[in-house]
Amino acid sequence: MRMNLEHLYPAVDRVREHRYTARSKEASFLRAYPAMISAARLEAQDPREAFLRIAALAHAWMPHALRLDDAFLGAATDALEQIRSGNVTISEAVIQPIADCVSSLIGASKVLHLANPAVFPLWDKRVERFRIREAPDAYHMGQARNYLGFIEDVWTVTSDPLFLTFHHDYCTAYQERLQRLRIAPYPLTEARVVQSATSELASD
Repeated sequence: MRMNLEHLYPAVDRVREHRYTARSKEASFLRAYPAMISAARLEAQDPREAFLRIAALAHAWMPHALRLDDAFLGAATDALEQIRSGNVTISEAVIQPIADCVSSLIGASKVLHLANPAVFPLWDKRVERFRIREAPDAYHMGQARNYLGFIEDVWTVTSDPLFLTFHHDYCTAYQERLQRLRIAPYPLTEARVVQSATSELASD
């Protein structure tokens, strides 16, 4: 069963009702998120420096330290350069080299999101469990086609005629949460709204 907008509506109330403490890891993520996006956009001396910086930033969200496979560094750098330019076809061809280089498809999704948050959503095991309605195993989470499946579902949701209403309601609730935590407001891309809503509902 594919994810659709109807599945995500309960997330608005979840964001309104759930209160994070100021020192929780969730609040820390919310506080750091816009700074991470801004840091990823900084100019670099060359494409490799840009990749290394974004990969290091992405792994602040990972439970383990960054481990690069140098054999894939060149291909990963080329893929990321295409993604940052916005002139890219979303496919395994641009996702897999980055996943191979950082040794994690979940890590790659974070690199991709930092590089182009309007196109690539964050992705992890909880999000995928919500999407496919069962717990994914390690093999499943290592297949780029499954991350692409989530991206396609994000497109399905954002193309719904009622998405603009949902987007407004969710962002309003999200900004209220930021205000409660004394975090300055910041915008969310459509892909980030869908992923964030999915994460809220996947937390059960």
